[in-house]
Amino acid sequence: MLINLSCCFISCTNNIKPALLPDKHELFPVNSFLKGQVHVVDSLKLPVHKYSTVDNRTDSVLISREEFDSLANEFIEPDINNPTIKKFYKETSFADQSIPAVTFTYSTLNKDLPLQRVDVIVNPDPILNDQVKSIYLEKIINTRDTSVIKKLYWKTNKYFQIITSKQASGQPATFSEVKVAWNAAD
Repeated sequence: MLINLSCCFISCTNNIKPALLPDKHELFPVNSFLKGQVHVVDSLKLPVHKYSTVDNRTDSVLISREEFDSLANEFIEPDINNPTIKKFYKETSFADQSIPAVTFTYSTLNKDLPLQRVDVIVNPDPILNDQVKSIYLEKIINTRDTSVIKKLYWKTNKYFQIITSKQASGQPATFSEVKVAWNAAD
């Protein structure tokens, strides 16, 4: 997914004042971008490796397109552009000229929404089209006696990673990590 940001961010600023977004404000199309990434992997029929780590033990296996799609769906739902939840998110942006990159952050104070934060990191390019470098999501799901925190990271055209912390009431937290890579170098 290519977007043009070169005119929008001229300097670095720390004076970010987030506000709830008006209904007509356009958010970055996170879901469309990620669906495009999934489509590329599915279309090219690349070998996809899954690395699962639990209790400091890592196993790896080649996975099917169906399993890849199922794991990738964790990034796609819910959609912050859905009008029923879009109004609960605020947008902030930060241009870091030392990297160079622009980070768009979408966050909510509504604890009932599982998706609490989305960071989209873009490499701006005034000559070529801007490139999405990565997307990071944080989800918190609380049930009656269990809290699940998921930290999801998608590296464009390379891999994605899901780190899950699960804690039942009165029990120690358990951690697991799944990394799915379709670029042989990763």
